[in-house]
Amino acid sequence: MRAGRSFFVVALAAVCATVAGTVPLPASIGVGEPSIAAAANDMTPWVLPSMPTKCTEAQKSSGNVGSCLLDGTAGLPEDRGWPAPPFPQTSTTTMSGDPAAWVNLQRGDSGTRVSVLQQALLSAGITVVVDGDFGPATETAVRTFQTNEGLTVTGVVDAATADALGILTTGAGGPFPPTGWTWLGWGYNRSPALADWETRLIGNAAKFGPVNAGQVRSMPEALPLFEGFLREIVAGGYKINEVGGYVFRCTSNSRKTCEGLTRRSLSNHSWGLAIDMNTAANPELTYRGIDGQTACATTMRSDIPRWVVQTAEKWGLYWGGYGWGGGCPTPSSLRSSVLRDTMHFEFRGTPAQANAIVQYQRTGIPVGEPVRTCLSVADDAGTTSTRCVDSAEQPRAGWRTVIDTEAPAGATAAVVNITLTESIGAGFVTAEACTAISGARTSSNGNATPNIVSANLSVVPIDAQGRFCLFQSQTMDTIVDVQGYFVPSAAAGTSGALLNVLPPQRLLDTRTDMFCAAGGSCDRRGPVAGGTEMSVTTPLVPADAVAMLTNLTVTAPAASGYVTADACATLQPGPQTRSNTNFVAGATVANLAVIPTAATAGGSQICTYTSATAQKVVDVQGWFSPASSQGGWGFTSVPASRLLDTRSGDRPAAGTVLRVQGPAGASAALVNLTLTDAASAGYVTADACSALVPGPQTKSNGNSTVGRITANVAVVPLDPDGSFCIYLSHATHLVVDLQGSFSPTGDLRFVAVTPVREHDSRELNTA
Repeated sequence: MRAGRSFFVVALAAVCATVAGTVPLPASIGVGEPSIAAAANDMTPWVLPSMPTKCTEAQKSSGNVGSCLLDGTAGLPEDRGWPAPPFPQTSTTTMSGDPAAWVNLQRGDSGTRVSVLQQALLSAGITVVVDGDFGPATETAVRTFQTNEGLTVTGVVDAATADALGILTTGAGGPFPPTGWTWLGWGYNRSPALADWETRLIGNAAKFGPVNAGQVRSMPEALPLFEGFLREIVAGGYKINEVGGYVFRCTSNSRKTCEGLTRRSLSNHSWGLAIDMNTAANPELTYRGIDGQTACATTMRSDIPRWVVQTAEKWGLYWGGYGWGGGCPTPSSLRSSVLRDTMHFEFRGTPAQANAIVQYQRTGIPVGEPVRTCLSVADDAGTTSTRCVDSAEQPRAGWRTVIDTEAPAGATAAVVNITLTESIGAGFVTAEACTAISGARTSSNGNATPNIVSANLSVVPIDAQGRFCLFQSQTMDTIVDVQGYFVPSAAAGTSGALLNVLPPQRLLDTRTDMFCAAGGSCDRRGPVAGGTEMSVTTPLVPADAVAMLTNLTVTAPAASGYVTADACATLQPGPQTRSNTNFVAGATVANLAVIPTAATAGGSQICTYTSATAQKVVDVQGWFSPASSQGGWGFTSVPASRLLDTRSGDRPAAGTVLRVQGPAGASAALVNLTLTDAASAGYVTADACSALVPGPQTKSNGNSTVGRITANVAVVPLDPDGSFCIYLSHATHLVVDLQGSFSPTGDLRFVAVTPVREHDSRELNTA
């Protein structure tokens, strides 16, 4: 676990524990200003406020923002590193499927589209009456907006102006709200379309003052900011009559339903990054100048005293009482009108800045300059760019991280072990080409579960530069260890190896068998102690083998840990820099591995290292032999495809044997087996239907645990028609994805390497 993330958990607990009384305050809140504590008894409403100076980037990163205003960059929260939510938008295409052209709005137009335009102008801080008629006043407002945004000033709302305003850039539409969205009169909360989104939000764990448990919901990084602020002002004597946070809607000064708008009009409430309190006493109103004075000098309605606003600012929150569209920096600032929202407090920073503020409030020590991990990421169009995360952040859902496998010239596929860790929710990864892509992923190469580290072997196609992209459906960290490559026979030459399969056989089970220490005695019994190297030698694999195809299973581990396998000579003693499988205490976990071998008098030998005490099971499925050997199969890489998914029907019962149609003409299929919704712990075994005997099996290709999605790759022999069968020891759903096939005519040859870690999103650098 990365130090920055483990700290956040402690910091969150510390905030919840300390703010019930008093929270440590920064040494000062600005030169010449009274301390917040000293002013806490002054309940005079602050009705002509002045903004502090805006925080510098250094202040934002340090977490010490009590003397400045944290006003983030323009755009949506997702532009600042927060997750991207769904949006209730109707079709933007024509009947033919082509994008619908934007229809300009100009003087003389009227109707709903003009009302939406006028509301968007108001949201941008431009004074205009929302009456649905595009008259001279609306044209002037459009010109003002175009001038402010650096657009061509025409007074006509063209596509560029509409995009900048966040209104629909097409004339298309359909029934609104779209299917899956339910408008409640105030928001879309609990709509089916938001089911996954709302699992990302967390609520305050305990009641404090008038605020009930779960009443304030936000993103995990931001919740301590709002909770710390509210706890502190309650303790200071400010009376909260009502408070609300998460509401999925567009901004209050636009059309809240979002009809006719784009996601640029979403309110910060939709992320839980805003709260409103005491709404009757603090209404959202447009103020205008009186007797020729600036609107900033017009007294506003509010019951919020200055010390409450200053408390919000030390927690990084922006107060809507300063106004929208630039607001009023001081009461003397020249504005003909200003929209003030005195009930509203929002966070405009990044997740890393939120974590820094929490840390500073806990310790009083500013956070140092953040160290970052910078990754090459491809968008859906195939364009690559660099995205960076700070020490307390993770790669986001929807990212396609470019993985450079450092492949030799001519390689077309890589054998990689993909590890997933610290996922914020259930999710999956898909290894794919970095070219343009559209639509949902139809296969997976690993599944993530919160608080679980999972690993899965995959054979993934790579481009001429040796790269592939790893798409992640959830915010998480990813790790890629390379175990070898597949290269066309002409390029591989004598270094290429062919696969030889065995009927899967158990080499070792430390629950019943003695095992050998690496280079030592063979009189030990399991469990295998943490930090122990174990050797396995078998005559089933000839001494001249290049690598062994082995299923490694860990069961009954005493603690969380990992297993690393390699040739004994290259497996260094002590903690490893790579892994083949990961586990948590008490779990049973399996993962296929391609392990470099060494020749001994008794056949081929491999070694394994276990970081925590556990029982280990080793099943051999085959080996890779030099091209000069007789026999063996080459590999054929195919685009990943789904062969079976039982989730569309009833869950198969224990003892079920499922027949799956694989690639006709192949000798064996390389498949990813995913187990989900298991009724109990159990296993699955895959083999040619003609070889799979009925009833309980003596070997396995995957194990599952209740409440967890598990995946494992298998090389499965096929019957002549290309089919194979899978035995289920327990009731579970099963998903089967094809990654490739082996046959005598397959042209790709395996080139083994000492396993090496080529990607780890947890590693921090200063790039």
